[in-house]
Amino acid sequence: MNDSSPAVPERLLDNGVAGVGGVLLVEGPLACGKTTVLRDTAERAADRGFSVLLANCAHAERELPFGVVAQLFRAAGLPMELPQPAEPDEAAIVRLGHQLCMELIGLAEGEPLLIVIDDLRHADVASAMCLGQLLRRATQSSIVVLVSDDSHLRSTYPPLRAELARLPESARIELAPLAPEAVTRILAKLPDGDPGDRCPTDLVKASGGNPLLLHALIEDYSSAGEAQEHGYGQAFLSCLYRNESVLLDTVRALAVLDADASPAELASVAGADPALVVQALHAMTEAGLLHGGAFRHDVARLSVLNELPADVRADLHRRAAKLLHDLGMPAVTVARHLMSAGHRETSWSQDVLLEAAELAALAANASFAVELLERALESCPDAQARASVEAKLAEIEWRINPSTAARHLGPLVDAADSGHLAAPETIALVRQLLWRGRTSEAEQVLTGLRDDPQAADELHSVDRWLTCTYPLLARRGVRPPADRGLKTAREGSVPRASAVLADVLVRGQSQEIKPRAEEVLRELHLGHSVAGQEEGGLLAVLALIYTDQLETANTWCDVLLQEAGSRRMPMWRSLFSACKAEIAVRQGDLTAAADLANRALADASPGSWASAVGFPLGSLILAYTRMGQFEKAARYATQSIPASALRNRYGLHYLHARGHYFLAIGRSQAALADFLMCGELMDDWGLSGSSLVLWRTSAAEAWLALGNRDQAKRLVLDQLARPGADGDRARALSLRLLAETSSAKRRPQLLTEAIDILEERGDKYELARSLRDLSRARHAIGEQKQARRIVRRAWYVANSCDAEPLCEELLPKGGDELSPATVAVATRPSRIKQLTDSERRVASLAAMGYTNREIASRLYVTASTVEQHLTRVFRKLDVKRREELPDELGA
Repeated sequence: MNDSSPAVPERLLDNGVAGVGGVLLVEGPLACGKTTVLRDTAERAADRGFSVLLANCAHAERELPFGVVAQLFRAAGLPMELPQPAEPDEAAIVRLGHQLCMELIGLAEGEPLLIVIDDLRHADVASAMCLGQLLRRATQSSIVVLVSDDSHLRSTYPPLRAELARLPESARIELAPLAPEAVTRILAKLPDGDPGDRCPTDLVKASGGNPLLLHALIEDYSSAGEAQEHGYGQAFLSCLYRNESVLLDTVRALAVLDADASPAELASVAGADPALVVQALHAMTEAGLLHGGAFRHDVARLSVLNELPADVRADLHRRAAKLLHDLGMPAVTVARHLMSAGHRETSWSQDVLLEAAELAALAANASFAVELLERALESCPDAQARASVEAKLAEIEWRINPSTAARHLGPLVDAADSGHLAAPETIALVRQLLWRGRTSEAEQVLTGLRDDPQAADELHSVDRWLTCTYPLLARRGVRPPADRGLKTAREGSVPRASAVLADVLVRGQSQEIKPRAEEVLRELHLGHSVAGQEEGGLLAVLALIYTDQLETANTWCDVLLQEAGSRRMPMWRSLFSACKAEIAVRQGDLTAAADLANRALADASPGSWASAVGFPLGSLILAYTRMGQFEKAARYATQSIPASALRNRYGLHYLHARGHYFLAIGRSQAALADFLMCGELMDDWGLSGSSLVLWRTSAAEAWLALGNRDQAKRLVLDQLARPGADGDRARALSLRLLAETSSAKRRPQLLTEAIDILEERGDKYELARSLRDLSRARHAIGEQKQARRIVRRAWYVANSCDAEPLCEELLPKGGDELSPATVAVATRPSRIKQLTDSERRVASLAAMGYTNREIASRLYVTASTVEQHLTRVFRKLDVKRREELPDELGA
């Protein structure tokens, strides 16, 4: 029965007062109130005139002969002579038991006697044999014996438990954890405002009905609103400390494994007898400490872990790693235990750590991969293995912080010189050395790689990559191996993306670039291998940017940024933010460009960018310059950057942007020097066929600022004569500048073509400049009305770019009749009224200078719909192009 009321003990005490002895067994799981029943009964017995003798059995004293019996002799004030020798035979034990019984029976003749023995299963064997005699004689005297036990756990002396099992039902009190309804009733009686009454479900679940845990939880919730280690956690541990060590060993193994585990697996980790572990799990489950072989609350697990001595914890993790490895569990799971176990080399641990590092990198947990590789590095068996591990470590650390990864480069250069690095690892080393600006070391390693006949296949891809990024080191005119075509399909993303970008930069190709670049991007998965396929994405995106596929490039950047963010790779997130900044500059979205470039420099410091810092700085300088924020632009345009930053493709962006900053502040000669240097470098590097930076049109602007129209025209015509330039931004910029060096009558035609291209390409900043020039050209040939309309549109477009200097240039200056503020409004009310609402919305945006694509985006329609609306608008208003739209539409 589950009866903890005082009725049964009271009946036993009544019998004792009447001179009738008896035995009462209080049994139940751990910490369910057995000791409380014993203590309360002893107090009531003392009040009724009983002599009370107390004895506590402890697991730690199991090996102390007669420990419990000695407590009773002392409590009764009786002399005791221990049998000799120290480990007496059964006959000596029986004699001492007989002496104890006689002495106690004698004491009970004068007044009733209550003997209380707590945790009987812990009694030493000698005492248990003596107590067996006492239990059999209690009913024949006026002695009342009250004992507690937990039948779920093994007894020291099974015959004594068998003796207790023969007691009648009326001589037992069986305790159990509180039922959920009982817990709810307790919580309902809490004082008003106690947090315990607001979370009964949590308390019932976490306590398992165990009274000790329940009261600890109530205290925790009252003070902190949640379970605490010093409350609930300590109560959990106290249930274990007073009992068999196998209980503590079992929960320690359970806490370390932190997963579903069979009793046999727990026994293996705990180093315990499997049968005892089964018994311990059953006992703790019955007590409400565990549920389904797991902790009821994570605070209990944390408390167990936190009280573990360091050496014990390490040993448990070591056993767990061995067990899980033998069971074929995932390498990452095994490796976590190896990391917690501390350094101890085994025949299999090195392979597990390396495999786990690879998987952690794939799972976007670069920090854990670094920890695993650092541990693996400590136990490398030889120099070649150490070099391979350090190469992987450097590559993964680069994804987090290139500055940190630099510490590995020196040892890796030595390893490459000694022939301890494989070709892929050597190539990765070359990339990192060049990124850090350590060009001479990169050349040294590259020379060794080129002398290795086994690296022939990889070298062709390396040279293509060098051509794209560090052209001075690339070998030119090297033909691919004869069987190269058979291997192309198996190439990774970096070689294929390098080939695409090389075609753009070296050959100036733009046809078929988009499908080839997107093919690489579709197949790309960031973090696919330690060798770093992410760079393939960067090269493919840049190929799209340099061929004016800006919308496509921007879409892919968003995809790759999300991927880099989810995989926690700040360096790659920074690189793709820089790509988006470059796109925004080319689209004339200057505020966004500045924000994105700043974000790129925030995600990875300029020190981490190292020799590639010119890429984000170029976008930032150009954006600030065009917005008229010259102080901010000067902060970056005049700062010192590494010399190595001007020896690669990234440096061209910086030089080009710095030239425009100088041009904007009136230093035209310095601007020209930067633009011409861009040209010289691109010629030297074999990149003169590309539109990487439009140095010719920029230099032409500088020549015009210096008053040299002939030089400007020569550069513009040179740009226009380059193959593959039809319809791109370079042609539009060239046409605008060519107009400036042409006759007044020819200018409108050239500028109109430039405007058409820029509208198609979506470059708002250059569109505003071309519109400005067209308004001046129309004014020069006497077409005042069209000039006023165009200048108004130019101001709207410039204002949408946040191009303050350009907006101010278009504002009225004295009697300037072309400025937007002085444009006369020519009304065509009758014709405008013919437009539908949809047509008027489209026409208004077109009059303000928005491109068809931008109008479609703003109105949530297709570009084709915009074109159809504009066709009808032109017909109804009797105009031929958007420049002729009435001013009032733009208003």
